[in-house]
Amino acid sequence: MASLLRSIISIFFGKSAGLVIGILFTPILVRLIPQSQYGVYATVLAGFSILTLISKGGLFDATRKVVGDGKDDSQRVSKVVLISLLISVVYALLAGIAVLLSSKLGILPEIYVPYVWAIILVVFFGNVYAVTRAAFYGVQRESIAEALNIGRKLVYTSVALLLAYIGYGVTGVFTGYAFSFVLACILGLLVLRRSITFKMPSKDDVSEYGREIVSFGGYQLIGGLSAMLLYKIDILLVGSYQGQTSAALYQSAIVPAEMIWFVPSVIQAAFLQHTAHLWSNGDIDTINSNLKDGFKYAVLSLSLFGIGLFTLADPFLSVYFGPGYSASSITLQILLIGTFFLGTTRVVTPVLHATGWVRESEAITVVGLCINLVLNVLLIPEYGIIGAGVGTGLSYVAIFAGNALLWQRSPIEIVSLRWIARLLAVQFMFFAVFYMLVSTFSYSPLVSLLVFPPVGLLTFLSLNVAAGYIPVELIREYLHKALLDW
Repeated sequence: MASLLRSIISIFFGKSAGLVIGILFTPILVRLIPQSQYGVYATVLAGFSILTLISKGGLFDATRKVVGDGKDDSQRVSKVVLISLLISVVYALLAGIAVLLSSKLGILPEIYVPYVWAIILVVFFGNVYAVTRAAFYGVQRESIAEALNIGRKLVYTSVALLLAYIGYGVTGVFTGYAFSFVLACILGLLVLRRSITFKMPSKDDVSEYGREIVSFGGYQLIGGLSAMLLYKIDILLVGSYQGQTSAALYQSAIVPAEMIWFVPSVIQAAFLQHTAHLWSNGDIDTINSNLKDGFKYAVLSLSLFGIGLFTLADPFLSVYFGPGYSASSITLQILLIGTFFLGTTRVVTPVLHATGWVRESEAITVVGLCINLVLNVLLIPEYGIIGAGVGTGLSYVAIFAGNALLWQRSPIEIVSLRWIARLLAVQFMFFAVFYMLVSTFSYSPLVSLLVFPPVGLLTFLSLNVAAGYIPVELIREYLHKALLDW
């Protein structure tokens, strides 16, 4: 448990820094470029994300999983990492050629054409960078991977904002984005070279490990692409049906809704390699214990941030993005409900993947994507961004339900309904108390954001400590052990 907690702490601090950088970046950017240009940025970034995910071929998860299976064998780790790096270069070259051909033949949508150069740079250097980070994750040195990622985000945001301020607009933002990957890739390889002694793999090694990496990565790509499309198809459809101003409004609802995934994403990032190692040793009891704890803390964090943001949606959007974005408050509230369900799913899926249920879990994500696509196509033309929120939120609930059924079928022990009901009852109590407080007192948006969050935090902690869901002494003991081992 101490090893897992140490990994979670490393990832937590890394993602905390990344979250802070993102929180500071967005409100500055929306004040440097017009709302329509922010819509262009959101649309192009969504396309970037989908393309770069395809080009990686699931290598990030595949590498950290295969490395994690035998992290104590340095020669094996060296071979796996080198093979992954070679595969990443091949994937990047194929993707880059496909982008250039699409641009020359006129297949690529016009909105992306000015940024083809940035796409190709991000694809090539991003692929290699992803494998270097995955290698550190696999050997459970997540702190190095997170430090690299913090550095990349700092470079991206600072260069992007500087160029946008000078007057280069969206082009300047994507220049900073591409440059950050080039620099992070070079630094990542230098650090990796000092940490891992590379040994050229034999033909048999390439056949054995390469097949496993490509196979596992392929399944991860199917699910990862479905998940990425799940997160991005709505913004693309809103931009297509309603225009870039509506896309900007919808993006302002998506950004804070995805922020509440913060703790579940930390747990998700740590669970795969740790569960793979435990599963290879037949330690199912520890997997069960870790998953139950992870599920509980995912629910607690989603309740704290989700309920707070749901209740303060309008003042948050007015202060964070500006008064022109407050029209998306209802959409944000709808998305938060779905995000709660998908956030808890993110804790369960890495355990299912590491224990042999990757195909079934990814199939559920594909079904969720189909539901999302159908509902958005039906609802967006008529109901705009509110329709997009409803379609996306319902697809999130469907994915949660599918993975819950899969969890029940798997050899991993599922948490009892009585235990879940008691946990949720306390969170509903927190929602009722906090909502009543916010509704009773009326302040300006800025004052509301200064007054109510501390009150909400105290209320949340009081209820959950009293109910025994936040064991203060146990957390203090685990943190002490983890920090000593760090």
